[in-house]
Amino acid sequence: MNPPTALVVDDSEFMRKIHSCHLRALGFQTQEVENGKEAVRLHEEGKRFDVILMDYEMPEMNGAEATRRIREMGIESVILGVSGIDDENIQSSFFQSGLTEFFSKPLARSMLIPYSTFA
Repeated sequence: MNPPTALVVDDSEFMRKIHSCHLRALGFQTQEVENGKEAVRLHEEGKRFDVILMDYEMPEMNGAEATRRIREMGIESVILGVSGIDDENIQSSFFQSGLTEFFSKPLARSMLIPYSTFA
C-alpha cells in the first residue's frame, strides 16, 4: 500500500519545509509549491493528493482562490487552510471556497494527526 500524499502550498520556503517535516513524520510523501497558481496547475495536469496544506496569503493566487479552483475540478482532497493572520473574514472566505479545516500558524504536528489516518 502506498503512503498517503500531501501537497504543501506556501510562499515561505521556511514554512513549506516545516509543514513538510510534520507531514513526513506522520507518514506522508510530500510535494511543495510556492503559490496557489502552481497548486492548481498540478491538479490540471492530473496530479492528486490525499491532503493539501494551503496557505492563505500568497502571490499570484491566494489560498481561497486556489481552493475554489481545485474544488471546481471535482477534487475531493482534504484541504487544510493555514494563515498567520487570525481573522474571521479570511476564515470565512477560505471555508466558502471549499476548505475542510482551518488552522492558525504556527502549525503543530499534533494538529495534523487526525488527517494522517484517513488514507
